[in-house]
Formats: sequence, C-alpha cells, structure tokens
Amino acid sequence: YFSRVIKLLTESDSAKDLFGLIEQFSANELKNILKSDPLINEIKTTEYVKVFFEAPLADVKNSFKKYLETNVFNTVDFNISKDDETYGMSGFLNGANPKKTFLLHQSTYFASNIRVNRKDASNLFLFENLLKNKKVPYTFPIFIDKRELNLDVLRIFSEDKTLTYREIIRKLLDKHRPDMTNYYLINWTFDNGIVINDFDYVDKFDYEMRDFQIYNVMNLPNTPSLVHITNVFDFEFIIVRKIFNNHLIVKTKKETIIFKYFDSPDPKYTPSVYMDNILRYRKSFYDYIYKSRKNAITQEILKKIILSHIAYEITKDEINNGYHTKTTIIKELLNILFAVLNYFKNSKSSITLGEINMASFIPEHQEKIRKLFNETEYHIQSDTEFAFDAGQLINYILRQSKAGNKTHALIEPFISKNDPAQFKIAITRAINTYKHSFEFRSGRFEKLASEVLAYQTSTSINDLLPVLLAGYFSDSLIFEKSNKNNNEKEQTNV
Repeated sequence: YFSRVIKLLTESDSAKDLFGLIEQFSANELKNILKSDPLINEIKTTEYVKVFFEAPLADVKNSFKKYLETNVFNTVDFNISKDDETYGMSGFLNGANPKKTFLLHQSTYFASNIRVNRKDASNLFLFENLLKNKKVPYTFPIFIDKRELNLDVLRIFSEDKTLTYREIIRKLLDKHRPDMTNYYLINWTFDNGIVINDFDYVDKFDYEMRDFQIYNVMNLPNTPSLVHITNVFDFEFIIVRKIFNNHLIVKTKKETIIFKYFDSPDPKYTPSVYMDNILRYRKSFYDYIYKSRKNAITQEILKKIILSHIAYEITKDEINNGYHTKTTIIKELLNILFAVLNYFKNSKSSITLGEINMASFIPEHQEKIRKLFNETEYHIQSDTEFAFDAGQLINYILRQSKAGNKTHALIEPFISKNDPAQFKIAITRAINTYKHSFEFRSGRFEKLASEVLAYQTSTSINDLLPVLLAGYFSDSLIFEKSNKNNNEKEQTNV
C-alpha cells in the first residue's frame, strides 16, 4: 500500500514528509498501541479498526486528486491517447470482463464502445459516490449551464432528506420558476448496486394545469361537489392514484407515498387488469407528469384504462349488509372519467363533452327522463340521452332479479355488447326474463323501455359507456314519487 502511494507523491509535495511519518508510525508503533487497548479483544473477526491522522485539508484533496487521476479508469487495457489526452473506460455502471465470455460482445470488432477523458471519468466517480451515499433524491434534475439551480437542488435535499421530488420542485419553483427549462431528469434506485431507471432530457417543465375540475356528478356522499386540479402533482396524487386504486401511486397506512413507476408489480397484491395497465402505461404517466410530454397521455388512453378498471370492479362486487361493496370506487372512477374526458379533449372521440356543464350533467339527464315520463310527445333526443336512459332501464330491470346475490356483475351481459342492435337485443331478452315482475308496474317502465329500444344510433356502446354507466349508477327515477316505504326493500343501495 505504502509503496503504491509513494509513487503518487513528488519531492515538492508538502504531504510527502507527513506520509513518511505515518509509514514509520504504522510500521513501528501502531500494532503495539492496538494490542495494549483492552477493546481490541471485543472486535469481531469481521470488523476492523479505522485510524485517522490529522493532516491539512489541502494535502488530502491534492493527494486524492492525484490518486483519482491515476486510478479513475476501470482498467488501462482499453486506454487510448488522442490530442495529448487519455481516454478510457469509466467504472461508473461499467465493467471490464474479458474473462466472462457471456458478458462480452461476440460480434463487434471493437473492445469498448465508450471511452471518456480523465475529467469526465473523475466527475462520474464523484457522481457515483453522491448516489451511493444518497446525497441526492431518487428523482432529480441536472440543469444545463445553471450551477445555482443544481446547488439549490442539493441544498434543499441536504436540509431535509425526507423531501420527495415533487416537494423539491415546488421549492425550486418558488425561486426559479422561469428557469425550469433545459435539464436532464434522472430517476435511480439502489438495488444491489446503482440502477438508473430513466435518464432523459426535459425541454421545459409545465407545472400548472388550468380548467381541470372534478365534479361530484355521481353524487357521492362525503365528497366535495368540486375539486380543482391545479398542477401535475395534484393530477398524480388525486387522479392517477385513484385510477390505479393505490397500486401505482401508493398511500401507505403511515400516510407516506410510494411511487412505483419503475418497480415490479407484485401479482399477489395487484389484480391482473391493474398490472397490465401499469406495465403498459406507467411510463406514459411518468413522462406526462415529470417531463411535460403532453402527447404521452390521451383521452382514449385514459378512457380505456378507467373503463377496464370499472369493468373489473363490477365483476368483483358483492353484497354486504345490504350494500354493494364496489359502488363507491366505481362512482369515484366515473367522476374522474368525466373529468378527464372533459379535460383531455379529442376531436376523434364519438362523445364530445367539451360543451357539457359537468356540474349539471346528471341533473339535466334526470330532468329529461322526468319529461319523458310526463310528456307523451317527448322522445329521446340524443345519443347521450339514450345511453343515460338505457342505464336507468337496465338498473330497473336487474332489480327484478330473484337471485339471492344481485351484484353489479349482472350488468356485464349488457356492457359487453358494443353494437347498438345487439345491446338492445340483450335488453329485450332481460325484459322477457323478468316480465312477470313488470305486470303491475306503472307506465314509466313501459315508456322508458319503448324509447330506448326504438332509438336508432350508429354510435358504439363502448363510446357511450361512460354515460350509460352514469345512468345505471344514478338514483332510479322510475321509483320517484312512489311510496318510499314500500320501495325501500326493492332499492338495494347502488
């Protein structure tokens, strides 16, 4: 060790004399001092003793710099010289394994596909130490030509290592909002070594989201009538977390938040439909939120994900003490679905919700059904009215089932039909199945059924499904103004 170190020192180095004294002390006195200390007997064979010597900081830095310059490359076997500068293989996430056949490139004509100069290799070495010692958060930006911003990132994190990336960004925005451009975003973790999950360039970070509102259109109890989504982190925590039912963005019992954009989902705890969507779309959500890639998430993607999750929750519904176990999560997802359909407008979508006032969406359709019941000359006027009314009709039909377990899964044969004609055939068959139960009902059922079955549309049921489900999960107006006491037993909480 000493013979190797002495080669790094020149006659002019002020540390050379001190190093000579340390060498003499270590050879002649250190062992005896250790043996005389009674604590030495308590040290395990797997432990070791650290000995520190007082030395000027400048000497320590200078010696380390020289050591690094000499040993910064992984191996000298791949070093080349060009323009009076040496290029070699950095040890950062890199390895020279000439004896490991299966790790070698067998078909290439070159031994190494990347070499860096000593300065870059030294910086990578220092960067690796920052990661190993967890001096930077697991997600952090590296701003190009903005030293003050980079120092602020390290300062903010060093003051409180519990801060998440979103909290660090908010602090940076308070001071550097116009400068949040032109940076590299790194997401990393430590799993038997450093793992770089993602490294990408971000041209500009768009933090704010405008005119994004979630209305409680499904009339959920103990739920605000309106929630404003003002920024991408609200979108992540309120919208994305709920869409994936706490499987992607996890809120623990201790109120901590775990982001699983790059984790491996556990099939033991993650239903297959959620796992499929997480694996397929999690990178899109990450890019949309953290890199402001506005084309990463579209209306169609969100609609597909949410409807697939609603369909899954419908199949898992049970009756517990007279209440459906999945009604709340389904209605929450419907509230979110209407919000994202309205915000992520898509000209190709068959349903245009841009001009619909979501705050009054359900009341307006309910009022149209009342008009349908009370006015002989009034008929269904639009596809959305047809879909909402069909949902109300299916709700009423399924209430007539004599099955002991009338779960929401009974709606599956209807919503699985994409063709409007096949959809209406399914309704007709259901009416025939339960026709004995309709004999003494009022004319509301007959009017609603005749209007739904007579309405002609070329729009697919899948495109109308959000409104159809809204109709199904809304209060049934066929029972309105009836004797509530007589109907309470019929109206299982939906």
